[in-house]
Amino acid sequence: MSKIIEIKSISEDKNKVTLELNSKELSWIEGKMEKMHLFSEDNLKYKAKLVKRGKRDSTKYFLLPKEFRKNVNSSNNVRSTVIESKIKSIFIFEVSKY
Repeated sequence: MSKIIEIKSISEDKNKVTLELNSKELSWIEGKMEKMHLFSEDNLKYKAKLVKRGKRDSTKYFLLPKEFRKNVNSSNNVRSTVIESKIKSIFIFEVSKY
């Protein structure tokens, strides 16, 4: 996984961050350098459940934690991606609030 090498303050509300990424992580960005979000696995606070349904548990659902439900509009499409490592899968979902 990535790590932050250096943080420099540019102004009161901006910082310059130097990152160290491996080749696979850099390829996930696909050259898109805006609208990026950084997070740490150590900051994951809420627990969600994975529910299995259907024949041989063929359908799987992530249940949203109750802390998230009030801000989610269930009629919208949801965009998602997955980041794979040797021992984990990190699922990221984008849902419109309104």
